[in-house]
Amino acid sequence: MNVTKNQIDDLNATIKIQLDKEDYATRVSDALKDYQKKAVIDGFRKGKTPFGIIKKMYGKAVLIEEINKLIGESLSNYIQENDLNILGEPLPSETEQKELNLDEENFEFVYDIALAPVMNVKLSKREKVPYYIIKVDDEMIDKQIESICKSNGELISVDTIEGSEYVKGELIELGEDGKPKEGGIHVEDASLSVEHMKDEEQVKIFVGKQVGNEVIFNPSKAYPNKTDYAALLQISKEEAEHVTSDFCFIISEIKRYVEAEVNQALFDKIYGEGNVKSVEEFRARVKEDLAKQFRAHSEYRLTVDARDKMLKKNEDVVLPEAFLKRWMLATNKELTQEAVDKDFNSYRDEFKWQLIKGDMIKENNIKVEDEDMKAVGREVAAAQLQQYGLYGLSDEQLDGFAVRLLENEKQRASLYDRALENKIFSVIKEGVKLEEQEISMEDFGKLFEK
Repeated sequence: MNVTKNQIDDLNATIKIQLDKEDYATRVSDALKDYQKKAVIDGFRKGKTPFGIIKKMYGKAVLIEEINKLIGESLSNYIQENDLNILGEPLPSETEQKELNLDEENFEFVYDIALAPVMNVKLSKREKVPYYIIKVDDEMIDKQIESICKSNGELISVDTIEGSEYVKGELIELGEDGKPKEGGIHVEDASLSVEHMKDEEQVKIFVGKQVGNEVIFNPSKAYPNKTDYAALLQISKEEAEHVTSDFCFIISEIKRYVEAEVNQALFDKIYGEGNVKSVEEFRARVKEDLAKQFRAHSEYRLTVDARDKMLKKNEDVVLPEAFLKRWMLATNKELTQEAVDKDFNSYRDEFKWQLIKGDMIKENNIKVEDEDMKAVGREVAAAQLQQYGLYGLSDEQLDGFAVRLLENEKQRASLYDRALENKIFSVIKEGVKLEEQEISMEDFGKLFEK
């Protein structure tokens, strides 16, 4: 076997692989012998088919398969051994590759490769990147406290329905005569939400009713969503499609969701007993939590601006665009030449960004450890838990969630990628001058309109 590289220009080259019979003959013979052991051919016992018949039947297919494997291994080894930094993957040469003739014994394969240009990843404190700090105002704090009170409320028993209550009781289907329908639907432990009824007339029927009262209403009008309707009647969605009767609901329990009050009990529930002792301290902690949340927004915006900065530094770097377009079309059958040509500007930036990241990793010897992924896992867990009104959890409390994320292979890969990017952007933050700018949430949102 002979493998050689022909340098066309700084960005393009070809790799030529010349195979002699001795390079592949043993592999093909061994593969055919495996076929012989497993083959079931009419007239022969399993594994006893003559080798000549096996070769005649499968010889060319096996030859192609083994040559493809050998070519793949040879390309990969040559690129690795010669430390070639390539873009995409090798593609069969459009101009030099000859048509394959399997009747010959010696073969020649020519592949086009694209060489990655060197990117400018040097950083200087003379370079400036904006860092936006979102201002937390009283209106934000008020809305957050309102959200906390809503998510930490409780259901309490009440005497009378006002329109937002959860009601339990016995549900009985009625016939056209207004009496219980023989063989009709009967749910002894039914529950419904008056607040979620979609028909105002049905809501009015319930308003003012108390425990023990009987309510005649039409649930198919109250709950036009058949999934909710079926759940109330405790039947299938398909069955519910055909039920339009009036029902009698005998009320056994009425509960109303009451938001939490801003008091010591709420402070203790959210931040631990005795850690917050006044409304002023509570508002200060809420402001601090919001600032932490917004810091994640600020960090994300920094990644956008830092990426733009690094792309700007490398705007004059030329890529092997003709090859990249070929490679994109070869590896994604859903793409068209028209789509690639139209959107290549954004593709070009993404190719450059991947190269920049790769060079930064090498230049700064960036490595991701388990603890780095665990830290990202804590951030992900904290963000998820805050959606349910859980704030101020310690790293120790979040560790359990982070460990579970790491146990999932897909999540672990995602955490690795995020941790790697975090380290790359940390290097950029350290290497340039960050210009801190306080900004309102409204103006911060406008940054993304561009």
